[in-house]
Amino acid sequence: MQAINTSTLLLGGRRLEFPASVELRLDNSVGEGTQTLELVELFRVLPKKRVVVLARWQGSLVVAKLFFARGRWEQHLQREIQGVNALDSAGIKTAELLGSGTLTDGRCGFLLLRYIEGGQSLGQHWDRAATQERVTLLQRVVSLIADCHERGLLQNDIHLDNFLLKDGTVYLLDAGDLERYPHNPDGVDGVNSLRNLALFLAQFPVSNDSLAAGLYEYYRQQRPSADLSEDIAVFAALLRKKRALRLKLVLKKLYRETSANAYRRDWNHYIVYDRSLESAQLQDFLRAPDAYIERGKIIKAGRSATVAIVEIDAKQYVLKRYNIKSLWHRIRRQFRPSRAWVCWRNAHMLEMLGVTTAKPLLMMEWRFGSLRREAYFLCEYLPGEDALHLLKKEPINSPAWSHALNQFKALFATLRDYSIVHGDMKATNFLVTDKGLAVLDLDGMYQEFDTGHFAKARAKDLQRFAKNWEDDPARAQMVQTMLTQLQEESDYFTKGS
Repeated sequence: MQAINTSTLLLGGRRLEFPASVELRLDNSVGEGTQTLELVELFRVLPKKRVVVLARWQGSLVVAKLFFARGRWEQHLQREIQGVNALDSAGIKTAELLGSGTLTDGRCGFLLLRYIEGGQSLGQHWDRAATQERVTLLQRVVSLIADCHERGLLQNDIHLDNFLLKDGTVYLLDAGDLERYPHNPDGVDGVNSLRNLALFLAQFPVSNDSLAAGLYEYYRQQRPSADLSEDIAVFAALLRKKRALRLKLVLKKLYRETSANAYRRDWNHYIVYDRSLESAQLQDFLRAPDAYIERGKIIKAGRSATVAIVEIDAKQYVLKRYNIKSLWHRIRRQFRPSRAWVCWRNAHMLEMLGVTTAKPLLMMEWRFGSLRREAYFLCEYLPGEDALHLLKKEPINSPAWSHALNQFKALFATLRDYSIVHGDMKATNFLVTDKGLAVLDLDGMYQEFDTGHFAKARAKDLQRFAKNWEDDPARAQMVQTMLTQLQEESDYFTKGS
């Protein structure tokens, strides 16, 4: 087992290898002198700042947080310790603090927390939970958030993985971003409380917003002394605003290295891809993607784009290559984001909103320095049938037609709420799949925040959608009825917001 120190942590980035060991000194009464901490498994890493690992200390499993940001690690360590102590003093369930101190080289601080064995994060639990179980789960977490607010504590980093569930108990983790309101006898004020609650609920897909009214009322019941508005429309508008802000923040991170995505940039390439793809064959694909197109099944061979089903590590994917049509086209594309770049952004945006689309897995631009050339977009292969051909086969009063119209209505409402223009509403750009109604062809999609421009672009989108059935009066009438209902709800939405 290799022994590592602060220099190893700073240089290792996301490539730290475990198991490993560190030598440390505790600065409390739990132990004396130099001790060895065995690092077993990496949980989380923020390069050049901190790591969170499963570790073995004095014969027991613990969670170790190591802080090593140059010039700031002491501040980060103290903030975490203060946050854990504040939660404990307020009676909020959190992992027990066992000890803290520094590595023997004096350039890294640490704290040790009791490992809650068998616990699951809220994110893990949510993915497997049935609908009613999700309601109960959210009520328990909202109750914990209300308890924190009532006691003057506000978790700014309130994402799903900072809540842990074990045997019916919800634990709040990661106290480094805990904000305290010690001078307010009624706890966190109403404005900041609701912003925090909205920020939490904004991490769930839009389809979950149907639960927002009940959860908001449940929160109000937990804090009867707080001055909270009874108007759910106010909270609903705040929820949309927080989700829009979260979208903006997350989308900025899509083109660099993160815990989810690997990143590579050199003179000839700009590549971002999902880490789950990593393999020797993926590296071969990155060197010669056109060879995979030639061996694959061509779906579309156009001048502007070539689409093929390709195979990597015995699994099928859809690969889209954006071609350069001419010298003038090459000159124009060199200074603009490629269509693959746009697809990468839009697919992640839809995923965050809970809109079904083919999962984005890789974006690659061939470059000459900063000048763009051909570009590639790889996504999952979604089996299904396009909406135009499927619905033309279905009887007009069938459950399939009604279900499809409801799905389109929900989709168009989401696009409206988040100022999204699709740009090409052919029904063949929507796929009916086991996962739901999937949106395809994302390279023309964009967000338009100018109200007037968005209204015009959205009207054009919906007109193009209605045109899909212009040769079938009965179907066209049903589609128009749905669009009219959507417009009436849109008018209400505009006035209500």
